[in-house]
Amino acid sequence: MDEPPSEPLVLGKGVHAVIEAALKTGQHSEDFFSAMCDVVTGVLPLKIQKDELMFLAYQPNVLEHIGKPCCIEYHFQDSISPDNPFSPEIQGYLDHWIDVGDHIEIRDWKSNRKTYNPTDTHQLGIYADHLQRKTGKPVKGKLVFLRNRKVLEHLYSAEDIAVARSWALEKAEGIRKLVKEYKNKETPVEELFPATPGDVCRYCGWANMCTGKEIKCPSEIDNTKAVEVGAEIFRLEAALKLLKKNLRVYVKNNGPVRVGKREFTLVPSRSWNFNSSGLEKVFNKMKNSGVDPFGYFTITAGNLRKLKWEESDIEALGGKPRTTTTFRDVAVEEPKGE
Repeated sequence: MDEPPSEPLVLGKGVHAVIEAALKTGQHSEDFFSAMCDVVTGVLPLKIQKDELMFLAYQPNVLEHIGKPCCIEYHFQDSISPDNPFSPEIQGYLDHWIDVGDHIEIRDWKSNRKTYNPTDTHQLGIYADHLQRKTGKPVKGKLVFLRNRKVLEHLYSAEDIAVARSWALEKAEGIRKLVKEYKNKETPVEELFPATPGDVCRYCGWANMCTGKEIKCPSEIDNTKAVEVGAEIFRLEAALKLLKKNLRVYVKNNGPVRVGKREFTLVPSRSWNFNSSGLEKVFNKMKNSGVDPFGYFTITAGNLRKLKWEESDIEALGGKPRTTTTFRDVAVEEPKGE
């Protein structure tokens, strides 16, 4: 089955397409990047903002490599264990790699919002394994986080590569075993590939298909059930988002859908945006009409953060802090291994 498009996936592919075009053509002008962003956003299966695409692709971490000899979107397919004729194979696409003389450098463009170290996953270790075998040179892997302009790197040792290869072999053999049992109908598919809800459900295009078990709402929650309930919330919210998206398309094409005494329909919502000059005119009109403008204008917490004022400065201006508590999921650091 083709993977259903999701916003993070589509955005990542769009960014890669723009960068690939610039590297292959040797074009580094802002006009070229802008034109490519127009082309790419016009063909992507989901709506992506051109400004975001431009922000991610047109930057020094990309521009510095344009015009230099390199390999782009390099495809490889290797045996995981070369000495074993029955070994599974692994394939991948390297975004960018270059021979700098005494070693090889790999760059992998990342559009995520959160950074992580190259050794936190085995992706670059697998790439390093292939390129070391191909060139006989040491390999340095670099994760280029386009959103926050950070580059995290690691020089791969023989031990690093061995760990990555061992991980890949274990995963591949495990998949082989499961597929064999599935084909031989030895075990029900729900047992072979059970639903495994978690935070990654937020980015999965199959969240609405991944059921496999009854939805349970325990009245009492202990430590174990708390994690299970949290994971199930991620899956259900992702599935709900996909269901609403699909129904919205149907309603747009066919009209409202009635369910009992309610109906799903497209309801217009009108709002007004003012630039700074317009806000000044609104302020003056209120004042001239005898209306206190400050009863209508408010400064949001988000705008205060943009100003980067100290809390003491805000309090000195008459601001009064107000703290509320909301229940939501937030990003946390992964626990460090031993």
